[in-house]
Parts: sequence; structure tokens; C-alpha cells
Amino acid sequence: MSNFDMFLELDYGNLYSIDLHGKTLQDAKADIIHLLSTIDRSYQGILVIHGYHKGRVLRDYIRGELTHKLIAKKIVLDASRTIILLNF
Repeated sequence: MSNFDMFLELDYGNLYSIDLHGKTLQDAKADIIHLLSTIDRSYQGILVIHGYHKGRVLRDYIRGELTHKLIAKKIVLDASRTIILLNF
């Protein structure tokens, strides 16, 4: 974990990290929905690594279209990462 990521956890709590970079949209959707359906309550959020160099499809899905009853808020970190804060 980088120093920057440690500061993220100080600000946002215990974060689960998932790397979707390089996956198809279909695979990424399946992975994130499965994670949201099974994530442990000890996590306050999800750090999603979606990348951006090979296109914006995953980024746009995570930041725009993705909905789920546990999602409280989405925070844009940079071009390749988004935090999803959870509401249990």
C-alpha cells in the first residue's frame, strides 16, 4: 500500500481495493456487482482502479451508470481511480 493510499484510509476508512483495469465492461460489471453483494461490513468503501489509457468505458460506467443500494457516494480521485463509499 502506498503512502497516498494510507492517507485515503485515514480520510475514508477501511477501503477494499478492486482492479478492473484491462477488463471488458461485461466482466467489470460482474466483478463490481458481485463485490457489492458480498462485501464485508468492516469496509467503509471500495477503491476502484478502472484505468483510463485504453478508453473511458470503465471509468464512465463506475462514475455514472453504476447503482446499488449500498452506494452512498462516489469520489473521483484521479483519472484512473474512484472511491465508492458504502452505506450499510
